[in-house]
Amino acid sequence: MCARGLWSAPVLVIMHGMAGHKLKLGIAQGLLLVAVVTLGACHKDSSGAAANPAPQIKPKAPVVPRPGATVAEQTLNMVEASAQGKSQLPVQLKFELTQRPKVGQALDINLALIPQIDASPAIIKVNGGDGLTVGSETTEFAIPAAAAGELYRQTVNVTPAAEGILILGVTVSLKHDEVTDLKTFSVPLIAER
Repeated sequence: MCARGLWSAPVLVIMHGMAGHKLKLGIAQGLLLVAVVTLGACHKDSSGAAANPAPQIKPKAPVVPRPGATVAEQTLNMVEASAQGKSQLPVQLKFELTQRPKVGQALDINLALIPQIDASPAIIKVNGGDGLTVGSETTEFAIPAAAAGELYRQTVNVTPAAEGILILGVTVSLKHDEVTDLKTFSVPLIAER
């Protein structure tokens, strides 16, 4: 039976007023035709698709990391010093204790200065609070030219003279654009007997 006959069969059945079995048979024939045409379209010859292959995706070259550790990696075990006041100077100071602070025993504190702007010069001044003595040779450090994002390390020698919480004050001054800005930090220590 041709496709026209299948489609017209349900219409004829409805037109003649016949219901029931013949109507169901006509609908079934129509659905069968749609299924055969759909399946036939799915199994077309794919020789035309082979002439136009899908474009190959080229793998990107691997990103080569910079040699050496980053500032974050180098200061991973350090603690960020607490900034005092409302200075907006873009500089970060981190510290690391070489041992547990004990009253009467000298202690080295490693400082890491990370300026976010270029400065010429950068000066670090260190002062001990009550109960904390700073070694005279480690009270001031000068960095002639500090570059933004670089790491500058200094070691400060202190001796706790009292038990409890002691504060090491650190003032950083950066000269940039013919202006010198200051930022003060606190490094807390807990000294034991």
